Amino acid sequence: MLWLAGTAQAQSGPAEAARRAMRAAEEAAAAVAALESGQAGMPSQVEVASTPPALVARYAVAEGGFAGSTLQLSQDGGYVLQLAMAPVPRSSRGRWSLQDDMVLLQPQDSPRDTVQLVPYEALADERARLQQQFAQLQQALSGTSDEQARARLEELRAQFAPQHVAGTPLQVTLLDPVSGVASDGVQVVLELAQGEPIAADRLAGGNSYRFPAPLPGQAVTAVLLHFPGLAEPVRLPLPAPLRPGYLVLFDACAVGMCVSDTMGLMLEQQEGQVRLQSFGVGVFNAVDD
Repeated sequence: MLWLAGTAQAQSGPAEAARRAMRAAEEAAAAVAALESGQAGMPSQVEVASTPPALVARYAVAEGGFAGSTLQLSQDGGYVLQLAMAPVPRSSRGRWSLQDDMVLLQPQDSPRDTVQLVPYEALADERARLQQQFAQLQQALSGTSDEQARARLEELRAQFAPQHVAGTPLQVTLLDPVSGVASDGVQVVLELAQGEPIAADRLAGGNSYRFPAPLPGQAVTAVLLHFPGLAEPVRLPLPAPLRPGYLVLFDACAVGMCVSDTMGLMLEQQEGQVRLQSFGVGVFNAVDD
C-alpha cells in the first residue's frame, strides 16, 4: 500500500523530500497493518462515514505547506487531485473507492501526462537565491591560488547562466513530489539532432544526472526517460535555447515504479464534518463551492 505522502520541493531538497515522504509512508503502512489486524480502532468520539455517496464532495487543505490542494470525489467513482506545490502544481486523476474506513485512490493517469518538464522560468526565485550564495562564495575565494577551487567556481557560474555554456556539463534532476520515490532504475538520455544519444551518470546523494558537455555542433533536442515500467521512453522536448540544467517532475506510480499504485487517505467524521487525513500533506476538509 502506497500512502499519499507529498513533500514540497521548494521547502527542501529532493533528497530531503524523498526521506520525509518515505518516513511518512512507513508510518502509514504500520497504521494500515494495525487496522487490518483489528488491533487499532477509531477514537470513540469519531463517527466514520460508511457509504460512498456520503463522501461525494470537493475537499481542500486549508493549512500547512500544501494549503490550497484540492480533491474532488465524483458520484461516478472518479477523482481529481490537485497538489499545490512550488514551482509547478502536481495533479492526478483516476478512480476512488471506500474500504475499511479509508478512501482509496487508484491513479489512471497516462504516463506521458504525469512526467513534466518544469519551465526554466518557474525556477527563477530559487536560481536568484543560489546566485546570491555563489556571489558570496566568489567573494570569499577572490584572489585564491587554489586551482581546484577556481575550477569549481567556474562550474557553478556555468550552472547559473541563463543558457548552457559550451564545453560545460548539463544536469537533469528528477523528482517525484507525490510519493517521494527515488528514481532508481531510470535511464536518462539526451537526444541529439545528429549523432548518437548521450547517456548520463547519476550523481551520488540525489536524483540528479550529469551529462558530459555536448561536442561543438551537437544540437540537443530532447531528454529521454527510460522508466523500468514502460516499454517506450518518455520524450520531453528541449526547445532552444539550451539551459544549463532541467528539473523533471514525475509520478512513480503512473510509470510503474511503486509496489502498489493505490493511495489511501484515512476517513474521519467529526461534528458532522467529513474529512480525509493524508499523511505528509494534511487534512482535506469538505468545502462548499
